[in-house]
Amino acid sequence: MSLDSAVKHALLRIGAVGLASAITAAVLFGIGRLILIGDLGVAMPSFSQASTSPSPAVVAAVLRDIATPNPSPTVTPTPEPSPTQTAAPTATAAPTEVPLAFTAFRFQGRSYIGIVVPDVGRTFVAPFAGKLEVRTYQFIDGEVRLGSSVPTLPFFPYVSVVTADRKITYRPGTLGAVAELLARDGAQVGAGDPLFRLVAPGRSSWATFYDSSVRYEVIVSLQAVPSGRDLDPTPYL
Repeated sequence: MSLDSAVKHALLRIGAVGLASAITAAVLFGIGRLILIGDLGVAMPSFSQASTSPSPAVVAAVLRDIATPNPSPTVTPTPEPSPTQTAAPTATAAPTEVPLAFTAFRFQGRSYIGIVVPDVGRTFVAPFAGKLEVRTYQFIDGEVRLGSSVPTLPFFPYVSVVTADRKITYRPGTLGAVAELLARDGAQVGAGDPLFRLVAPGRSSWATFYDSSVRYEVIVSLQAVPSGRDLDPTPYL
């Protein structure tokens, strides 16, 4: 082989090696761009949607959910009524006593008032202040006796309130069974103090002592002191 041929052959090999290197470099360069930046007209998948950073709208929604949670309904308790709001209970009216029926009459020249008491449990009170006198009588062998003590016979009380100028006397029925004493003999009583109470139906001792036809529960008399003159007891009843 001549020198010229050898030089040409060497140049050809060098050129071939250079071309191959250029081609290899170009191929490697293209593959690299394809991998790194998706060039060369080949669409690469976008990784922006897979970003872990939330978009502003998502962040705002999350903040709203955290900062302004949906409040649960607030139950307003029913206020307790104040003492002034509480309706006052209706006061029960005290039972009204039936008025007493009075009848004036005279017996052996003296004046009396017969009282018909329509209800049991009626209490008689002192019409004025004074000293209480209680006298008990029994009817024995057709006679009215003071101070006797026959246990088998009923006792009948005369209840009087005495002052310096007057004396009022009440004559109810049988002691204990009909009339119950509420004050003791000799006690000082004031106007309105209870004297006795009728605990059961029963006629005055007058029906036993003097006239069995009378239907009065209590008989009352009023006399001036010391003269004994009869006065009208109606204003005190």
